[in-house]
Amino acid sequence: MSRTLTLIPTGWELVRATAERGGRASALVQLERVLARPDVPAALVADGHRLAAELALDLSQYATARRHLKAVVELEPGDAGARFLLGRAWEEDPDGCDRRAAIAFKKATALDPANALSRACFGRAAERCGSVKRGTREMLAAVAAAAGDVAVVRVAVQGLLEVGKVADARQVIARARFLCPGNGELTALWQRVNFEDARRTQRKLVKAEKSNKAERTSGKTRYAQDAHFATDGDRVTLPFVRPTGAPGNGGTVRHDGPSFPRPHIARLHTRKADR
Repeated sequence: MSRTLTLIPTGWELVRATAERGGRASALVQLERVLARPDVPAALVADGHRLAAELALDLSQYATARRHLKAVVELEPGDAGARFLLGRAWEEDPDGCDRRAAIAFKKATALDPANALSRACFGRAAERCGSVKRGTREMLAAVAAAAGDVAVVRVAVQGLLEVGKVADARQVIARARFLCPGNGELTALWQRVNFEDARRTQRKLVKAEKSNKAERTSGKTRYAQDAHFATDGDRVTLPFVRPTGAPGNGGTVRHDGPSFPRPHIARLHTRKADR
């Protein structure tokens, strides 16, 4: 029994050391072997599953991360951090679920209301599920509580841009840049907001131009004096000018038809000197 208690802490420390050196995949395999033992102390089980979930998230193994996080939640239902990581595991997974991510983030926010990052992530997940007003309100409340937190600002700006709230995103990033001058990530976010604003403005202009063009081409074109016209391909040939006079005074009215001018070279006379 004493030998078992010695081996498990040794394996635990080996896993931590391997993870710190950057060997996350190897550390995850070793940790799962330790957690599979039936005699693991209860004090290490929850921490072990939490660390395994973090390693799996870093390795983009989302299903594995969710499995370990569910074990943590069963052991410690009030762990807000595990709920937050579970939301990430659903949100970052290409085959995940925004609704389940929103549920996990909402529970994390309820367990830890002071955590602005959890609230911002909940707002973004909520708007992705269709609750745009609720999501916008939660994201703005999160940045109001932590305007200088770059992680919170990043999540809020991304979520606001996704629903077209460019003005709100600009206010959020402007305040964050004032509080954290010289921050490179905030500068990149500011440029992204400007680009999104320009892109939306350009789309509106293109749409308006197409609408105006459709209106111009949909109506009938009126020609001066309602003259009859002839078309030669895409060209319109108008008739000659019609001089008019008063019929009662002996004047005449000419009614000229369309004119189709042709080259005159065929009518030129040839001379012997030209032959």
